[in-house]
Amino acid sequence: MQPATEINAATARDAIFYVPEGAFDRGLANVPPHLFADEQARVLAPGCPTGLIAMDLSAKLGTAFAATTPAMLARYVVVRAGESLEHAFEATGEIYYVARGEGTTAGSGATRITWRAGDVFVLPGASRTRHEAATDSLLVCFTNEPELAYAGARAPEAARNTVVKAAWFDGRIIDEKLGLVHQRTGPQKTAGKSVIFATTPLGGMRSMLPSMTAAVNTLEQDGNQRPHRHNAAALTLAIESEGIYSMVGDQKVDWIPFGLMVTPPQAGHSHHNRGPRMMKSFVVQDGALYYQLRNPGFAWTA
Repeated sequence: MQPATEINAATARDAIFYVPEGAFDRGLANVPPHLFADEQARVLAPGCPTGLIAMDLSAKLGTAFAATTPAMLARYVVVRAGESLEHAFEATGEIYYVARGEGTTAGSGATRITWRAGDVFVLPGASRTRHEAATDSLLVCFTNEPELAYAGARAPEAARNTVVKAAWFDGRIIDEKLGLVHQRTGPQKTAGKSVIFATTPLGGMRSMLPSMTAAVNTLEQDGNQRPHRHNAAALTLAIESEGIYSMVGDQKVDWIPFGLMVTPPQAGHSHHNRGPRMMKSFVVQDGALYYQLRNPGFAWTA
């Protein structure tokens, strides 16, 4: 009988033995705090053409695929008045915040959503999406493409996706709900005064995608958010930004209109409002995965 080393010669070549000095050392690059100022300047510049602008930190993360964080990818979606834009993302779902303008988006099948500034909507991924703008429009899209790329996985076809359903969140109702939140009094139990978005398949998890959560977060004038940390990475899109800044560790990040900020996982952070109006932001995290694993890792740091 042939020795196992000869029979398994081909497969043995792909076996790696690693004896670490530290049990959790994987040699991975840290997720850096980052503000996408260059990308923001491009999309807000007069005459920016219809198209997609990815907020890609893959060079710093060491990934072979575009990524804003190891599990999430954010893009600016610019659609000029009277124009349209089509794309298809290898993602479980697509989360959108409408920063400016008004128009319509068609997803799989008969799905069609009419939107305007302040609205939020979600679509299943892995299908053609078409945006049409009535006025010059700016949307910000968030997907889990890096999560699937890392796993070598394909997203379910939109028609067969049972966990992500198309849903539209009216910006006027979002503001009404925020008004109710700010009427509450008592001890602070959460990191912010926010409205969290969920759809019927994931209502129990209070999330938009199986691995991603989304919310609009606010902070009153002259307010200071209590410093905290969590296992999820956070992508914070500034909606009302004048006079607002964040502390991420010991780094101060001044907000810019519709600028996207990355808060690394486990980084202590807080927001501070020295502006003339209520702070407002759209926040997407890969937190749903940690909730499912019963390990959100939330803690106050001060």
